[in-house]
Amino acid sequence: MEKLKGLKENIKLARYTTYKIGGPAKYFYVAKTERHIIDAVRWARKNNVPYFILGGGSNILVSDKGFDGLVIRIKNQELRIENGNIVESGAGIDLPELIKFIIGSSLKGIEWGSGIPGTFGGAVRGNAGAFGGEIKDILTSVRFLDDKGEVRILNNKECSFSYRSSIFKQNPEYIILSATLAFKQGDKEALQKISRDTIEFRASRHPLEYGSCGSIFKAIEVSVIPKSTFVGYQKIRDSIKDDPFPVVPAACFIDEAGLKYTRIGGAMVSAKHPNFFVNTNQARAEDVMILISLVRQRIINTFGVIPEEEVQYVGF
Repeated sequence: MEKLKGLKENIKLARYTTYKIGGPAKYFYVAKTERHIIDAVRWARKNNVPYFILGGGSNILVSDKGFDGLVIRIKNQELRIENGNIVESGAGIDLPELIKFIIGSSLKGIEWGSGIPGTFGGAVRGNAGAFGGEIKDILTSVRFLDDKGEVRILNNKECSFSYRSSIFKQNPEYIILSATLAFKQGDKEALQKISRDTIEFRASRHPLEYGSCGSIFKAIEVSVIPKSTFVGYQKIRDSIKDDPFPVVPAACFIDEAGLKYTRIGGAMVSAKHPNFFVNTNQARAEDVMILISLVRQRIINTFGVIPEEEVQYVGF
């Protein structure tokens, strides 16, 4: 097997995830440039080695057995601004750092994302959104490596964005390298205040004192919720919000089902935000999986809706 310079072996993944859970990767590689990402992916494909692209480690649950392949941790952080309002960024930059740069340049349109962890590439892949805003609203194009090893560019429409998804999430072989965003001019001080307030709001509502992957389940579309559920549960009826279309947060169903504090091993349903299943004390991935299954089934049985997991499973 041809040597990939900088390749490491048997690196425990728990330290690289926000859940602080996960066994070792057989191979581990830090890609600091676009060229590194391309070389690593081509190496894996050439040698028939399974690979996984790791960003900030949020929204994922890594198996206790780890990952029997190559984990490519992307850290390409090239960043430039053109014409005063066009920002092109490498996929590996931390999203909070990118948002700070954008707001510091007096540009508005992404302040809703303040406090969201992870990398820019992950945010594009999952069409991250909050408070009525989404990545798709500001994105103009994405540069990526396709399944044939060629570098291509897609415009916004070609990315097939939908609720917390995109063509890149639907096609794991498509690896995001960078993306370009377009903004409008704004007042820096006003935007900075919005950003601070958003971060404070998240801190007040989210159990940041524990390891977690963020939200376990996607919000549930109003259109699939039985009318009988709205009749029987006023809190669910009162929790409808546009994000960006009518949904009810999954946390509302979990709360109404009386599942706060439900615990399996070291994993627990947070009382602060029930859609966060936190690592209270050396939780195993198996604990989290059992807890997710338990909660999912309770929601189905109680409310007649099937919640869809937002978390991505690695190594299972």
